[in-house]
Amino acid sequence: MDSEEPTTSPSGPDEPRSRPAESPRGEGGERRPKSRFKLALLALIVLLFFAGLLIVGILPRLKRQKKIMDASQAIKDNIPTVSVITAEQAPAVSSLELPGNVEAIQTTPISARTNGYLCRWYADIGDRVKAGQLLAEIDTPEVDQQLQQTRANLSQAWASLSQADANLRQAITNMEYTRVTYERWRYLASQHVVSDQDRDQTWEAYNAAKANVDAMRAAVNVARATIASNEANVRQLMALQGFKRVYAPFAGIISARNVEVGSLINAGSASNVSASAGAPPTGATIPGSGAAQTSPGVPSAGGGLFQIARIDTLRIYINVPQTFSSSIKPGRKVEITVREFPEDKFTGLVARTTNALDPASRTLLAEVRIANPNYQLLPGMYATAKISVALAEPPIRIPATALIIRADGPQVVTVTRDQRAHFQKVVIARDYGHELDISSGVEPGDTLVVNVTDSLQEGAQVRVQPSLTGDQMSNQSQDQRPQRGQGQKKSGSKQDEHTVKGRRAFNGGVRRGDGAKSGRQTANPGSGFK
Repeated sequence: MDSEEPTTSPSGPDEPRSRPAESPRGEGGERRPKSRFKLALLALIVLLFFAGLLIVGILPRLKRQKKIMDASQAIKDNIPTVSVITAEQAPAVSSLELPGNVEAIQTTPISARTNGYLCRWYADIGDRVKAGQLLAEIDTPEVDQQLQQTRANLSQAWASLSQADANLRQAITNMEYTRVTYERWRYLASQHVVSDQDRDQTWEAYNAAKANVDAMRAAVNVARATIASNEANVRQLMALQGFKRVYAPFAGIISARNVEVGSLINAGSASNVSASAGAPPTGATIPGSGAAQTSPGVPSAGGGLFQIARIDTLRIYINVPQTFSSSIKPGRKVEITVREFPEDKFTGLVARTTNALDPASRTLLAEVRIANPNYQLLPGMYATAKISVALAEPPIRIPATALIIRADGPQVVTVTRDQRAHFQKVVIARDYGHELDISSGVEPGDTLVVNVTDSLQEGAQVRVQPSLTGDQMSNQSQDQRPQRGQGQKKSGSKQDEHTVKGRRAFNGGVRRGDGAKSGRQTANPGSGFK
């Protein structure tokens, strides 16, 4: 009892000093309320953390659930949602690109007109030659001998003509003598000096001399005709002899050489080797013709000692579809592009057209000419001709995703005013791949369904939503993709930040609770967090 007296002593100035000594003795003193407050605060923090997690996890699920409910409700209502676009007219001026092969304006083989052996040649493939330039020489011994023989025959014909002239003069002299004789004998017969028989004999002699003169004149004419024939033979052989030298018919480049020195030359061909024996190699093309090009020394299938091409002006043949045939007229400008020169643009003009369509392809053949003064373009190149054509009635242009192909032809699905699907037949005017031009079946302003599903039926009720074009979708995806990524990253960082903070608070509370309970067991061991 004496030990408890300090606790019942009246309050005084020394009372605060005695409280620290009394606190350890009470088990339910002031420290138990502080421990309960910390536990309550920790429980509140954990509750708020789980509430935040529930909110973050439940709200997106609620939104998805709402979308699922809306979709299920739409399915229950059996009203499909379709993406639609509005049909619009194509531009009045359209760009038409057509392929074509570049060809030389003039290409010809140079053949020999005489027989012989090739002595020498002066131009090889790739050489630029002028008009009248000497290309080759041919040795023609047979033609030379024939020319000498024909000239000898001509000299003999002239000699025969001289002899015929002399015989004619002699015959004329005899005829005059017999005529005078006949005149005398006729006078003497009238005087009864000579008999009538003698007179008749002189008359017959005169007629014979006259016939001889006619024969001599015919012989002279024959001699002159022989001379003319021999002169013609001489001129022919001289012309053949003149073909010993081969000249360029026009200015151009030598695109093929088919002979070598010593090759046997036959008139009209390159050599005595047949064209089938010298099969041209594959993989190369003769400029301007599209046929196989031969290497030097190998005769080409078309014959000729050389092949020359004029490339200062080139031509391109293009096949224009029937839709644009009325817009292609001579003199129209055409832009030419070549893959090998992507930065250069060449301008050509439509020289002529066939004015008739090919019944097989329904296309109009047009010739485009282009100047090539620097020989930059080469025959045989692949080129693209671009023509701007104006359309009197521009068609309707739709995306390819709006077209469906059925057994009865191409169709599109339009949406009527009462929001029902209608399958409409169309006529395709031009196919660009990702877009189509429709000539009939669709009017401007019609609502068309894109990406039509197989379940969509005629007259079905639909719910429309606007659809973006491919370029717009691409641009939108490019614009939205980084924003979505940043939003996700930001949202994720916030969520991670809240999670980290909650974990820190949770762990700190546990650590603080463990610190409060250190050295002794709590009243409710099952209430602690593990």
